[in-house]
Amino acid sequence: MELTRNDRRLIGVLQRNARQTISELARQLDLSRTTVQKRLALLESSGIIAGYQLKLGDVYESSTFQAYVNLVVDPHLGSQIVLALERMPAVEALYTVSGKIDLVAIIRVNSPSELDITLDRIGELDGVRDTESAIVLSTRFDRR
Repeated sequence: MELTRNDRRLIGVLQRNARQTISELARQLDLSRTTVQKRLALLESSGIIAGYQLKLGDVYESSTFQAYVNLVVDPHLGSQIVLALERMPAVEALYTVSGKIDLVAIIRVNSPSELDITLDRIGELDGVRDTESAIVLSTRFDRR
């Protein structure tokens, strides 16, 4: 499916606030309600919009600790490591990346000690050769 200019505008508005009604979206985009409804249905059925999710606010985020963990792994054990990380509730997301690092894990925990335990568990996984962590101090902006 080829995205139109209005599709891109609709996606942008939804990224800022996906809880708006069709009428509110139509008003913001200066389109008819029917047009917005049809385009939204097409974007969903084509897989461009895969779903809607909860975005946590600053109050929640300021009560937790988030860290980015770079992992260098044995390529023969990569799938096994991915499965082990997927089973860890503290791992919010996992990305493969290019360069010297193989994986980047996004971790969210409730305390520094929980972060320490989680980092130890990751470092102890068979095939994890090296890790480097960075604790997020603040979020300047987030377009997700």
